[in-house]
Formats: sequence, C-alpha cells, structure tokens
Amino acid sequence: MKLKRFFKRLLIRWRKKKYDLRFPVCCKAHGVSFADRQGALAQSRSGDELQLVQVPVENYPQNVYIYSIELNRILGYLEKNLSDRLTSVFGKGFCLDGQISEITGGPPYPYFGCNIRIFETMEMMLPYLLE
Repeated sequence: MKLKRFFKRLLIRWRKKKYDLRFPVCCKAHGVSFADRQGALAQSRSGDELQLVQVPVENYPQNVYIYSIELNRILGYLEKNLSDRLTSVFGKGFCLDGQISEITGGPPYPYFGCNIRIFETMEMMLPYLLE
C-alpha cells in the first residue's frame, strides 16, 4: 500500500510540473453574479474555508465548483483553463482545500466577487465529516 501511495504522489508531482501548477494557486471565482451566490458572498469573510470539487456538467466535463464549508453553499466555479489543468493533475472527481483571500466589490458596486487560494491538501473537510 505504501508503494502505491508513493507512485501516486510521484505521478502528481510530475503532472504539476508538466501543467505548471504551483501551490497555493491564487485566482478569482467565476459565475458569482447569480442571486443565490451573491447572498452567500455577502455573508462570507476573508479566511473562510473552501472545498474545490470537480463535478462534470453537461457541456463542461472539467467543471470545478467552489464550495463554502461554513455556509454549505456553492460560491462559483473556476475558470476553464485552471479547471482543465487541475483535472489533468488530480484526475476526475478530485476535492481540494481552499480559502477566501479577499471579498471584492459590494456596495457601491453592483456585485460581490471573491479572490481565493487553492491548496494542494484535501484535509479541511475532515473535522466536519467526523462530527
């Protein structure tokens, strides 16, 4: 079992170099202008924990949703290029940890936005699963 884990990590390390991914990855959330997502962003704060979950949708098989752990809501999704690279490295169905680095916009602007950091770990959700 340890040998299998070693080779899996080695493969991920090689793919990260191939697709030029350096963690933490900083980016913006997309698809945040929907009313339900605007409400969730208005309640979010810098430092909130996120999960980035790869869930295929009809016309976009590499779709990655940005999910707020605290609010139990989807805040948006990642842009196509980054989603493609992450899916190529971690495979379909991955779940990575993230954090809100900054909430942007809001009054006087019409919409809230969100800058996030994506980590290579997959552990932030564990305390919630153990309850």
